[in-house]
Amino acid sequence: MEENYIVGLIVFFVFSFVLFKKDKTADVSVSKAEVKSYKDSSGATGVARYLNNQDDSTRVSGVAKYLQEKEALNAEHEESLVVSGVAKYLASREEAPVSGVSKYMARQAVHAKKMAKENVSGVEKYLNNRG
Repeated sequence: MEENYIVGLIVFFVFSFVLFKKDKTADVSVSKAEVKSYKDSSGATGVARYLNNQDDSTRVSGVAKYLQEKEALNAEHEESLVVSGVAKYLASREEAPVSGVSKYMARQAVHAKKMAKENVSGVEKYLNNRG
């Protein structure tokens, strides 16, 4: 049993020696990469040259483009807007239509006046007829 451990250790050392030896021989030489200059003779980068070549009229931000398109769509939408029957009905009605509450209050006032005339005492009737 002890011999198995020794054989295992020997195999392990030989295997690790072979692996480490391959790593040392496979040295990769690192060469310096050439540095590319993106500047022209005037010192401007490609982006700066591109922006200089663009007209001032074409320099519109994405937000400005979006707002211009939205205004154009709104203008088209307003031109093609069709008035619905409900909108026509509401426009034809008076400015302040009478609500149900105001009708109820008017009826209550008329009813109160009528009740005041009917619930007159005898003395009041006498004084009204005499007078």
